[in-house]
Amino acid sequence: MIDHNYNIGYLNHCQICYSKNLTEVIDLGYQPLADDLIKKTNINRECIYYPIKINLCKKCMYVQNNYIVGDNILYNKNYHYRPGISKSIVNNLKILAKETIQNYDLKPSDLIIDIGSNDGTLLSQFKFFGYNNLLGIEPTGTYIFHKEKNIKVLNDFFNTKTAEKIYFKYNKAKIITTTNVFAHTNKLGEFIKGIKKIIKKNGFFIIENHYLLDVIKKNQFDTFYHEHLRTYSLRSLIKLMKLYGFYVYNAKTSDRYGGNIQVHFTLQKIKPLPNVNKILNMEKNFGLDNPSTYFKFNSRINIIKNNLYEYLNKNKSKYIIGKAFPARASVIIHYFSFLKDHLQFIVEQPTSLKLGHLAPGTDLEIINSNFLFKNKPDIMIILAWHLFNDISTKWRKNGLKKTVFISPLPKFKIYK
Repeated sequence: MIDHNYNIGYLNHCQICYSKNLTEVIDLGYQPLADDLIKKTNINRECIYYPIKINLCKKCMYVQNNYIVGDNILYNKNYHYRPGISKSIVNNLKILAKETIQNYDLKPSDLIIDIGSNDGTLLSQFKFFGYNNLLGIEPTGTYIFHKEKNIKVLNDFFNTKTAEKIYFKYNKAKIITTTNVFAHTNKLGEFIKGIKKIIKKNGFFIIENHYLLDVIKKNQFDTFYHEHLRTYSLRSLIKLMKLYGFYVYNAKTSDRYGGNIQVHFTLQKIKPLPNVNKILNMEKNFGLDNPSTYFKFNSRINIIKNNLYEYLNKNKSKYIIGKAFPARASVIIHYFSFLKDHLQFIVEQPTSLKLGHLAPGTDLEIINSNFLFKNKPDIMIILAWHLFNDISTKWRKNGLKKTVFISPLPKFKIYK
């Protein structure tokens, strides 16, 4: 059996089936790691660039990065991302917790584990509903935020060794969740085998990740970065998990991060809910199994790039800033490299851990968005375009009446 554990460096085969029959979806060139923010006080530190080339496996129609950076490099103690500071993300995670409790008739004694738990936001939603047998697994420095929520946490990467520790200390879990993590690890086989060791026979493993259909449909090239080694369709997830004895039970899509898929797996051989076939048919009708779908995607990106370039050139004398810096913003700035010449700086909300840093590979400082109350830009490019409505509405109310808001994706749009 293929072990699905990948070494650092280039891959010349599919990450699921190991076929070498690959075709290029998009080449984003060499870019710095999206979370490799440099402190303003350490401006001379070198920023390392790695390739981002996305391939499609013609055998199993699986979309993937062809270069592995490695978990230890990507997820260090100074990791800056925190879901708990975004209201929309917190609300989404609350819904996930509530639906899980309702759908699986959880008892207070049932163990619930979140892998890649970051600052404990998802587990704190289960706690809100009265569940306290909770455990987070988080390798980065954000694990410290579990303590203020009084939630148990293991500060480590998840693998079979970690699973052994969990099994002997806590036994098996009824629910294991992993949100925006399953596409990230280069030790995928270790990850799934670890899940299998600590999940109950009647338990459910819930994966939530960015969704291939939405990525292609909404031109989301910015979701292709070094952390995202794989971009899943439901079909590819089912194919992968079946190799390890897991069966799909439920699936649903959402608008989170511009388009997510949530899939529920179990070791029980039970009939899947109707949603599963509905989504599989949707994928087939959209053409996810057709290489021409991906060539058209690449063409649309080039049109957006040219339109934004022309607009900024016509307005180069204006006061232009960027708003919000999720990891995907780094990809936009480097692939649309002319942005580095037009943006004055990038603003983030006051609670962000990214303040006082420079965007990777640039001299663009990330500053407190409170600065905008007295310094109103002519043009604001919302780099977190998937939150465009929330951000633009908020800042219109906060006094940016004359600012022009720009959405770079899914299409280049100007909002006056």
